[in-house]
Amino acid sequence: MLIRKKSQLLLAVAALTVCGGVAATFYLTAGQYKAYSPSESGKLVPDEAIMATFVSATPHVLSELQNFGTPEAQALVSRGIKIFQQQSLAGATINFNRDIEPWIGGVMVALLPTDGIKPVTDAQLLMVVGIKNKWKAWQFAQKLKASSDVKSQQSQYRGVTLSSYTEKTGKQYSVAVINDQVVIAANPETVKRAIDTFMGSPSLISLSGKSDLFFKSANLANPLVTVFITDYDRLTQDLSATWPDAARLSLNSLSPLKPIQSMVIGVGVEGDGIRLKAMAQLRPNGTVSQSTEEFGKMINRFPSETIALVNSHDLHQVWLQFLTLGENNPDLKKITSQIRLGLEAINLDADTEVFGWMDGEFALGAIASEKGVLASLGLGGVLLIETSDRLTAETMLNKLDTIVAGGNPPINIEQRSLSGIEVTEWNDPKQGTLFGHGWLSQNLMFVAFGGPVVEAITKEPQQPLNRSQRFQEISKSLPSYHHSYVYLDIEKITSWAMGYLLASPAIALQPNRMTMLNSIRGVGISASFPDAAEVDVEMLLVLKPKT
Repeated sequence: MLIRKKSQLLLAVAALTVCGGVAATFYLTAGQYKAYSPSESGKLVPDEAIMATFVSATPHVLSELQNFGTPEAQALVSRGIKIFQQQSLAGATINFNRDIEPWIGGVMVALLPTDGIKPVTDAQLLMVVGIKNKWKAWQFAQKLKASSDVKSQQSQYRGVTLSSYTEKTGKQYSVAVINDQVVIAANPETVKRAIDTFMGSPSLISLSGKSDLFFKSANLANPLVTVFITDYDRLTQDLSATWPDAARLSLNSLSPLKPIQSMVIGVGVEGDGIRLKAMAQLRPNGTVSQSTEEFGKMINRFPSETIALVNSHDLHQVWLQFLTLGENNPDLKKITSQIRLGLEAINLDADTEVFGWMDGEFALGAIASEKGVLASLGLGGVLLIETSDRLTAETMLNKLDTIVAGGNPPINIEQRSLSGIEVTEWNDPKQGTLFGHGWLSQNLMFVAFGGPVVEAITKEPQQPLNRSQRFQEISKSLPSYHHSYVYLDIEKITSWAMGYLLASPAIALQPNRMTMLNSIRGVGISASFPDAAEVDVEMLLVLKPKT
């Protein structure tokens, strides 16, 4: 695979091939080998690295992976990996399984800044590959040297042999073996920087603070992939300059993440599935919206039939952030403008009458039901919003009631009491209750779609969502204290979609996507703020056991 590298893009493809190939190959066939850690590979990466990614396919982690997925999903992954390897090695005499996999250990890929002379587009990729089998690695090196399509020459730099390879097409790459690890880069100067680092120059592992999390693999018990972004601003600048076609991911588009200074992202394998953890360190002037200690109590109001839930805080602040981002993002500005115009058409001001009073906790859930008006759809929805300004909220609701009552055809606005809660309902003479709204407490408003859901949300559920077996399976190991939370019962959502949404051939999912969905039981995501300078996001992808 090494004979196909010169440009940054080709080197990136090669890195992905190695990373994906190592993980996927052992996903299907486990083997014994020497495992490398981020701390070992980090000794060869200069401390000015903008980001670094480490892939560690240890036997234990990969054996855990083999316990998940349907046969169809495993076959799909296997085919995808094989096709990717064939395309990446097209035209080469290199076979991944035969020539590369037998000697590769852990893999680190780092992005280094320029030396200050070359333009930003010349930022260099450095790949550090651990050697788990020296004999197999030597055989691979001999095969490269013997190839008539590649010319090689050796030189010495600080006592280390630096091999430079040139293809007939003029493509070049440089390789050095340092302490049982192979260092690869398109530019020989990048390899020399790695040698200097090994000889004593500051390395990635010498960084203090949040870099410690990187070498602990984001605190995951069984890490598979770990990404460490040391300088988020510099990374976005380099990406924007290197790939100008990705204009939609420009600095302005990524402005929601500007408060971030550095970030650690880890992916690991556990008994229930795959866990992702992301920890972002904010800049000194970065701010976050803290929640109260009582945040999260709304989940108790949702019944076990809830198949999806989003729980967070302060919709008013979210709206203000969207408006700020829209100043530099035309697409987002168009969306916010359309929302404002749509509300103005019914005599509502978006800033004051709609979002202005939504300053507390909120939760949006989808609840399965096949009763009444929901029989044809299979589910209804509920929005709970906590507010410190009940008067303004009631003003908005009264305006909506008046508009609906005067529509064509008109909808009946009726009042009734459910479980001691005064409810206002929009009733269609033919279909029954379409919507209902009311107050569950002095400052907690609800809006529900579908009569059965209106009735369900106005009473304490006999089996609340957070006590259900499925919720516990998906969320039991996520942090209990959080600022935002997402719960998705993928198994039930897929079943609902197959029965109601995907029955139409026009919107049917591709078979491959359905195969992957059928391997997932659920998803839980939690976001929290341990302190004012850190944001933690944790996701658990619960997979079905291997069948």
